[in-house]
Amino acid sequence: MGDEWTGLVDAWWTLEESTGFRTSTKTHPTTNRPGAVKIWVKDARKGTPNTGGAEAMAAQWWGWWRSINPKWRLRDGELVQEGEGGWDALRCPGQNGFLNVIVCLKWWRCEMEDPSDSWQRAVADVKWVLTQMVAE
Repeated sequence: MGDEWTGLVDAWWTLEESTGFRTSTKTHPTTNRPGAVKIWVKDARKGTPNTGGAEAMAAQWWGWWRSINPKWRLRDGELVQEGEGGWDALRCPGQNGFLNVIVCLKWWRCEMEDPSDSWQRAVADVKWVLTQMVAE
């Protein structure tokens, strides 16, 4: 899935490792979360649920991602990679945290023959966030 994807997964692993691979009771908010996640969790995280296709997954993922990010990252409805603030809103280790964000990106990518610009931007943004969190 590419070097950017590998970097994202490596950054996620480093973040999880820094917590001792513990599972937090805190989860990312479910408001705007892609419906496929609920199905996947209900099915004990087995298989791949119906995502509704690449366009649907893109819209759902971006809506959720914007809503769970710290407010200081939002400018005119878009996420920026600058500014100051903490990462508490996103710091949710374990299976109910970033794993859900990452698996949605994987499902989205699997719906496409070639990665879209939107998907590539999403991967780059998640990787950036993870590297910022690891650096704290």
